[in-house]
Amino acid sequence: MGKFLNEIKGQQAGKNGRIDAIVAELGEPDGKDLIEALNDLTIRPAQIIKALQARKITLSGSVITRYRATCDSVK
Repeated sequence: MGKFLNEIKGQQAGKNGRIDAIVAELGEPDGKDLIEALNDLTIRPAQIIKALQARKITLSGSVITRYRATCDSVK
C-alpha cells in the first residue's frame, strides 16, 4: 500500500463531518441552534447558508440536503 493511500484511509469519514466542524466552531448554544434548524424542514437551506455566511462560515446546500436525507432526527 502506498503512502498516499495510507493518508486517504487515515482520514476520518464521518457522514456529517462538515456540519460537525461548524457546530464545534459555533460553540454549544449556537451549534445546537444550527442542528435544530437543520432538522426543521420548514427552514430552507438558503436561510441556513445566509445565516452562516453572516458569520463568515461557508456551507454548501448539498451538505444540508445530504444531512437531511440521511439523518434520522429530521422531522
